[in-house]
Amino acid sequence: MDKVFAKANEIFDEIVEIRRDIHMHPERGHQEFRTAGIIREKMKEYGVDEILTPTETSTIAVIKGRKGPGKTVGIRADIDALPVTEDTGLEFASVNEGVMHACGHDLHASMMIGNAKILCDMRDDFAGTVKVIFQHSEEIQPGGSREILATGMLDDCDAFFGMHVQPTEGDVGKIMIKSGPVCTSGDMVHIDVHGKGGHGSQPHKANDAILAACQLNVLFNQIQARNVDPMEVAVLSINTINGGLAENIMAGECHLSGSPRAYNPEVRQTIHDKMIEICKGVEIFSGCKIDCDYTFGYDAVINDNDLFQTVIDDWTKCLGEDFFAIMEKPQTFSEDYSFYSTKTGKPSVMFFLNGGHMRDLATLHNAKCSFNEECIPYGMTAMSHAALAFLAK
Repeated sequence: MDKVFAKANEIFDEIVEIRRDIHMHPERGHQEFRTAGIIREKMKEYGVDEILTPTETSTIAVIKGRKGPGKTVGIRADIDALPVTEDTGLEFASVNEGVMHACGHDLHASMMIGNAKILCDMRDDFAGTVKVIFQHSEEIQPGGSREILATGMLDDCDAFFGMHVQPTEGDVGKIMIKSGPVCTSGDMVHIDVHGKGGHGSQPHKANDAILAACQLNVLFNQIQARNVDPMEVAVLSINTINGGLAENIMAGECHLSGSPRAYNPEVRQTIHDKMIEICKGVEIFSGCKIDCDYTFGYDAVINDNDLFQTVIDDWTKCLGEDFFAIMEKPQTFSEDYSFYSTKTGKPSVMFFLNGGHMRDLATLHNAKCSFNEECIPYGMTAMSHAALAFLAK
């Protein structure tokens, strides 16, 4: 059996216990004090070389190989939970009302604790340094990764790896990976339409904010259809429209919000520019004042091809071709893991762990979302191997 996989299985019960504790006590972004405490205690117990605290609730554990100096790699897990009321029926369900690990960050945190244990035990086998990153507040824009990077504590990293667990129907433990785009950028847009209210029977004496909002939504969809290469991905979902007081009162105010997404930075910029232009145009012919607040959020996650090849070559050699599969399509959700590459200029790779399900099969961010804990050794093995393969290159 592969040495790393054997160690992952040896500590399986301990990591499951940690995972269930974290799951039972979820904490939202910037509030992960209990979770951070567990992580730091475990890092002390395992004897990492240094414990850094870039923020109150984030932690970087430094592990130095005993074969001498070399490159530095950062491996990252996010640790925050979501404002979701859990409905899984698990015996270790959340005891914090209205807060749940519905995105698998409890698994991410516990598996990364396991990675720290494995890499500490294998110090004699590698040269260089691993920085084990336990990141706060991934779920809340602008994302905890930016805060950690701003401290300069990761400036010496030469590459980064990240992983996300996925609920799946089968193939529990299989790693999914691809080169190039794997997650979209994730922006936010909030639009306020200020019209002029009036009687519903006299529309010519008012400026209808709801009509203007509807025109905006329809025209926004033309951005994808007429301004973006059909071979590119552009997602522009207007997810809220709120306005109006009564069925016989013409609305003077209406608010829209949405989440534009893209893989290509040029497409992302096109969406922004065209949304602004459309708002200005509708403002002119509707007679309404339109304020558009467009915020650039998370960048797209783009896997570096050379780093991708290093990883799959290592997995194939050490773990076999059945250990992983090449993803056919990227994900359409967004991740602030992107900044570890885009803000530093360093190569990075994010891969995905098939996590199965423990009760009902439900999507990420769903109150019924659960995972099969048998995936844990595979996730730890994939991440530790990735770090070691890069350091050995």
